[in-house]
Amino acid sequence: EGARAEPPATAAPAGRGKKPKAPPEGGGGVVERLLKNFALRYGTDEVWDGEQRITMAVKHLRLVFGGALVNTWLAHPDRRVLYEGQMVFEPGKVLPDGHVNLFDGFTVKPIECTEEDVKPMLDLARHLCSLSARTEAGTAAVLEQVLQWLAYPLQYPGAKLRFALVFHGPQGTGKNLFFDCVRSMYGKYGRMVGQTELEDRFNGYLSGKLMLIGNEVVTRQELFHHKNKLKWVITEPEIPIRGMHQEVRWESNHAQVVFLSNELQPVALEKDDRRHLVVYTPAAEDPDLYLRVADFLANDGAAKWMHYLLKVDTEGFNEFTKPLMTEAKATLIELGLKAPERFIEEWLGGYLELPLQVCSAEQLYKVFRRWCENTGERGNWVVQQQFTRTVERYVYERVEIDPVTKQRRPQALLYKVVSVAHEGKPRKSVRCWVPTGCTAPLVHVPPGDDGAPREPEEMTEGKWAAMCIESFDIVANRYGRSRFEEES
Repeated sequence: EGARAEPPATAAPAGRGKKPKAPPEGGGGVVERLLKNFALRYGTDEVWDGEQRITMAVKHLRLVFGGALVNTWLAHPDRRVLYEGQMVFEPGKVLPDGHVNLFDGFTVKPIECTEEDVKPMLDLARHLCSLSARTEAGTAAVLEQVLQWLAYPLQYPGAKLRFALVFHGPQGTGKNLFFDCVRSMYGKYGRMVGQTELEDRFNGYLSGKLMLIGNEVVTRQELFHHKNKLKWVITEPEIPIRGMHQEVRWESNHAQVVFLSNELQPVALEKDDRRHLVVYTPAAEDPDLYLRVADFLANDGAAKWMHYLLKVDTEGFNEFTKPLMTEAKATLIELGLKAPERFIEEWLGGYLELPLQVCSAEQLYKVFRRWCENTGERGNWVVQQQFTRTVERYVYERVEIDPVTKQRRPQALLYKVVSVAHEGKPRKSVRCWVPTGCTAPLVHVPPGDDGAPREPEEMTEGKWAAMCIESFDIVANRYGRSRFEEES
């Protein structure tokens, strides 16, 4: 907070040197109340109301207490002033005198209970996570991380987890029922938001929040529009708060984020995403489960669930723990690929009727265009230069680190200029794609003058590239065409 203004060490009390006006008759008690519980935010026309614990404009304060009394308070030498950095949201921290902490403790208090008492919530959690992995051990690991994610901010108030939960699947699976309980544990520090709040340029609803649940906030139409807008809410330590008729201020971000959706693709994920733990929920379970959960919630369920989470073992889990890769997350990453990226994935993976060999940039782009026509990606065509740069970046970023050597493994595909040598023709520079592992073949070398056999030699790169381009041209022209088109 080095950039924030600190209160001057010798600042004179507000109004010093001026004789304050006497309050209107009978208004002394109100002025005393204002002096005790209210403070003016320095450099703004806003007031901190310590009774309701909200920020409001001075003009609105006048509507409550009357202009004369508020003016008397403003001119009073003992009127409090909050300087930049003195009104903060810091759960779990003891602040110096004169500071205002927007966090004043949880209103919900845990009620001691046993694991059997919270069995309905645990059964619902297991049901929601049951399709997360192909093995029982994998599913159990996802459930454990979800419970640790829920427990850690309660055990360490003020912690900021660096990844969000995404629960999506059919309607009626119990997603909202489960996370309504989570939100209610946080009281006023929990909030459920929708599309309207996200699209609003005012985000005062984020102020002083520890649990933020987005309910159907992202649909396919807004998918990529909101992707970057949501990143900073998940990971940034500070966020700007823009309230209506209020000055922008920066506040520490301690909000954990959950997204709930019935959409197939609720969020757009990148290949190396580290911000989301994705769970695809199964179809509705036996109705008896939801009745048991509803009964549990109606009998101090939130307080009991809080007690259980406070006892969850979070050893090995912290604010920077990475989310597990789930089946659902892998699917969302695949759905989020751009057309050139998906095409290259399929080519390198051997899913296309196309050999993985050296070819020219023009040849591969020609095949890409045909692939777009056949897969319904025609509207996502890009020009060749953009295709090339997209593929170059994609294959570079997907390189993995060898766990043994700790070095980057070779790229699956290289883009390079090759001086191609055609028989009887001058050399020509050609932009080529070279898959890893594709090397020039060895050619037979005639015996020497002494008749002794000689070791085979590697064909020159230029001649080899020319042969590859010629052979690839045949399959490239044939790719994606029907038998009728080929005969024509």
